[in-house]
Amino acid sequence: MDPRLSWLTSFVAVAEELHFGRAADRLHLSTSAVSRHVRLLEDEFGAPLFERTSRSVRLTESGRGLFGEIAVPVAALRSAFMRGSGAGAAGLCVAYVSAPGERLVPAAAARFGADPLGVPLRLLPASSVEQRAGLLDGRIDLGIQWMMPGSPVPADLEMTPIRNEPLTVALPPSHPYASSTSLRLSDLADEDWLMAVDSSDLAVRQGFVAACQRAGFLPRIRSEANGFRAQLSLVAAARGVCFAPSVARDSGAFGVVFVPVPDISVDLVAVTRPAPDRHLRRFVELLRSIA
Repeated sequence: MDPRLSWLTSFVAVAEELHFGRAADRLHLSTSAVSRHVRLLEDEFGAPLFERTSRSVRLTESGRGLFGEIAVPVAALRSAFMRGSGAGAAGLCVAYVSAPGERLVPAAAARFGADPLGVPLRLLPASSVEQRAGLLDGRIDLGIQWMMPGSPVPADLEMTPIRNEPLTVALPPSHPYASSTSLRLSDLADEDWLMAVDSSDLAVRQGFVAACQRAGFLPRIRSEANGFRAQLSLVAAARGVCFAPSVARDSGAFGVVFVPVPDISVDLVAVTRPAPDRHLRRFVELLRSIA
């Protein structure tokens, strides 16, 4: 395998997590290896891709441009290599998006693993692009991700609702609305919005635009980022605002303010291939009971 794929894979993971340690855990590598991959990629690219301080990691302008171009193809390539190596062949592989999955999925896994008749379980933090690729090629058995209420489900996948999650808007601390206790969607008509590059989030994007139109405006989408933490880093830099599930307020300090927007919500869903087996159905029921 071309070593540059490893560099790009590490870059994408850091760009999505905005944390070298979490990216290393996700890739099952050491933090020093991920840092080395990023440095080698920056040397070849000829420009810094991240702004690093002792407290934060942010994408540079060059980093955001590269990320938008390569995130989807790198996810597909990595999935192909893992499939060829036989990764994920044993037991069940459950992939999840960060904000809800970091607490909900491990709790369900603990109950699932307590059954002496259970099967081996592997947990994998993954973007929705990686989840869809893995579900279709058999590397992933169950994906946990967000969908807008009423969004169509792809014909080749099956979706089970877990819970409906109220949304908040993420604002920079200097924003005039940062001290508000709640906002209406129409209050945000003049904002610059950050959206996901992730192509599998097209239904989420369309649902968001439709909700804004019902509130009387068409959103100005000014910047894009792939990954929740990458979006929040742009919010913290006052590059725009973005929606976030209410659970994000408990996910750690991002340098932003979360204000509830009661008139819009998102569904947390479990996605599988059609006709999931009894083990998958049981895990989904555990998720629903905990949520």
